[in-house]
Amino acid sequence: MQGQLKRSVIHPSAIAAVAVIAAALVIIGALFVKPYIGMGDNGDFYREIYNPGLYDLNNTYEDRHFNYFNREYGIREYPYDAGTTFISSLSLFIRGAIGLDFLFTGDNVFDLRFLAVMYMLLFLGAIYLTVRQAAERLPAITACVAAALAIFIFADTGYTAYFNSFYGEPASFVALLLTMALMMRLPELDKESAGWLLGWVAAASLFAAAKQQNAPAGILLALLGVRLSFLYGAVRMRRLALAGSVVILLVSVLTYLLMTDDIKHINQYHAVTRGILQNSLNPERDLEELGLDPKFSVLAGTTYYDKYKLEPVESEMMQQEFYSQFGYLSIARYYLLHADRALDKLNQAASHAYYIRPEAMGNFEKSAGMEPGAQTDYFSVWSSVKPYLFPGSFRFIVLFYAIFYGGLAYFYAVAWRRGRKADRFRLEALALPGLIGLSQLGVSFLGAGDADLAKHLFLYDVCFDLMFGIIVVFALYKLQLRLQSRWKKAGEMKWKRKSSTSGSSSLPS
Repeated sequence: MQGQLKRSVIHPSAIAAVAVIAAALVIIGALFVKPYIGMGDNGDFYREIYNPGLYDLNNTYEDRHFNYFNREYGIREYPYDAGTTFISSLSLFIRGAIGLDFLFTGDNVFDLRFLAVMYMLLFLGAIYLTVRQAAERLPAITACVAAALAIFIFADTGYTAYFNSFYGEPASFVALLLTMALMMRLPELDKESAGWLLGWVAAASLFAAAKQQNAPAGILLALLGVRLSFLYGAVRMRRLALAGSVVILLVSVLTYLLMTDDIKHINQYHAVTRGILQNSLNPERDLEELGLDPKFSVLAGTTYYDKYKLEPVESEMMQQEFYSQFGYLSIARYYLLHADRALDKLNQAASHAYYIRPEAMGNFEKSAGMEPGAQTDYFSVWSSVKPYLFPGSFRFIVLFYAIFYGGLAYFYAVAWRRGRKADRFRLEALALPGLIGLSQLGVSFLGAGDADLAKHLFLYDVCFDLMFGIIVVFALYKLQLRLQSRWKKAGEMKWKRKSSTSGSSSLPS
């Protein structure tokens, strides 16, 4: 087609396969070769491991939390307790990993690397689909750079170290990448390809259920499913797309509604003590605006997980006088009435937005002999330089989003004029990561203040990197297109000059 580069004779599946092998080698070197790399527990693990029947084998607080990555956990004889229910797709991954552990070892010790294997396989599947589809549409050089960029960014240990943990972040990470990769294939499916659509519904549901803060994004995915149904000619595919949208919507709503009180209390506590009260000039007045007793101002700066507490965080007084007196709407109302503080919080969030790895959590097992809280530098160039590449201000985020969505709007208009329905849907899908990422900035303070800010902004980092990668690959494609055009013109001019010289020499003297 005129104005486009010729695709390479290299088969797209070959480029994708090489990318998968390279990513697998990087991840195996990080997670499955000594010293093993993972993430220390900030106190969140108990919510996930208790109900499936796991328990920490370490006896001291210092060994259990923050300083070290703990690879092995005990398995209780009677794992299920009906009184403790925490619903998330992460619990499905954990139970699957426990089953794998029993299958291969048969002992009563759970090795966290079985969970990492599950994440790695899904991640590699997302890489394969993404790179293959890029290679089907781009010339070989651009496709190879896109593959290398995907590995450089997303196989960075800042991301993959989470695979060896019980956090919800890795489930969100791999499920989002897989959802986006599958979504690019959906517009042009025929009635024989329902499996791809079902795979997308499963991936989107896993993403929506990975963490409660993903629920709004799940609703957006459900709306895209409805939009997708209008692209299909076959009635069966339309019905399947609509049914899948309903499933994703129900999963999203239930994930939010089934949030347990302890999770709500953790978020409420931090939203006040590490959000509204943090750096407040008049904490007593702020508490009164929330409907709380000013006496709670002494909690400013504390966290739910502090070893030594002024007041037990789940005491009867806290239940009656603190948690029951306000909700997220009260916090949102406060920030709407204090726009200056809201902007200050957004700038503070932006200043931490590009730190993929939380500084508080160590990456090594205690047996590795590293200092407490030590972090790896293995394959971590992107996570190390990223905070220095991008300005940590909300103004930069606004500019970056304006560039990205301005480009999407331009190409959407082109696709509309040319009647390319499938391309329009893909561009709508590419708009989704930006919306998810932007929501994380506000939710980080609205839901949990600045406690573990780098971890709470993890999904923003994923979405930003997706957008950044798209911009880089497109810029490279346009540069290659322009260079080819210049080379073609230079070749034509050289041929004309040669023809002119050859023609003049053949004239009779």
